[in-house]
Amino acid sequence: MSFAASIVIPTRNRRGTLMPLLERALGEAGAAGAEVIVVDNGSTDGTEAAVAEVRTRSRLLRCVVEPVPGATRARNAGARAAAGDVVAFIDDDAMPRHGWLAALLSPFADLRVVAAGGPVALRFLVRRPSWWDGALDTYLAAYDLGPEPLDLGARPAQDSPRGLNLAVRRDAFLAVGGFNLRLGPRGDRPSVGEESDLCLRLLACGHEIRYVPGAAVEHLVDPARLHPRWFFQRAFWTGWSEAMVGLAHRRLRKVAGLLRWHYRLRAFRLPYRPRGEPEAARVRAECERREALGYLLGLLRWAPVRGRLVQTEAGG
Repeated sequence: MSFAASIVIPTRNRRGTLMPLLERALGEAGAAGAEVIVVDNGSTDGTEAAVAEVRTRSRLLRCVVEPVPGATRARNAGARAAAGDVVAFIDDDAMPRHGWLAALLSPFADLRVVAAGGPVALRFLVRRPSWWDGALDTYLAAYDLGPEPLDLGARPAQDSPRGLNLAVRRDAFLAVGGFNLRLGPRGDRPSVGEESDLCLRLLACGHEIRYVPGAAVEHLVDPARLHPRWFFQRAFWTGWSEAMVGLAHRRLRKVAGLLRWHYRLRAFRLPYRPRGEPEAARVRAECERREALGYLLGLLRWAPVRGRLVQTEAGG
């Protein structure tokens, strides 16, 4: 059976948030002539049985198993299995607003467009901690470029759509090799950058990417992440990933220049290890320091092999 689109949901041990999302996704799919594919990435919490029960009620739902952990690997598996012309990725800890899929697919009426994404708002499931600083929102994938549609071709790489709310033409996605397996969350490593890397490869092929303000989702913030330790780790891997993406797509002089003019002063600050109640300004500053350190170490690690950094599904 052919579909206009395939909604791909990678999941690993998040049955509690997956099931409400699945019901919403099936409603969105039914209204837009799409299917839903759940990619089980090694769940052990009863996800398989719960999805199987829903499948008895909906012909639009399929399940794919990708046993090797990694969000990028799971997304790639879902895209390969998809029957739709466009693949719409959403994460298992997100909830789309009504009309999300139709809005997300609307730019694809223009054949020059191969990817699109929309805003990501944060929904906190518990009270925000006293040290919370809105500057930390981006580490939780918050994303909003304003109320107007945009062509992202001339925007900075960090303005690329987020992977939990991103649609791509399947043929173009597979032609550039899918998501880079060196990037993206994997196990306890909250790495990022896979969306920027993918979008840069698509743009290099002459394609267009759009920002769609009406295609909004909420990211349900796991309370376990609301600790400075998680943000410090996420900040480090943000810097590390930015170095990798920069080395793969920009001149070495510009990548090194970012370290000199932006990250240098941050990298050598004194570390902050909270004792007692964390201080908001010091948590933010430590995140900046960790990100700078990640960028520096990423440059040292990957600069010698920068010619081999654009590794896709085939390259591993």
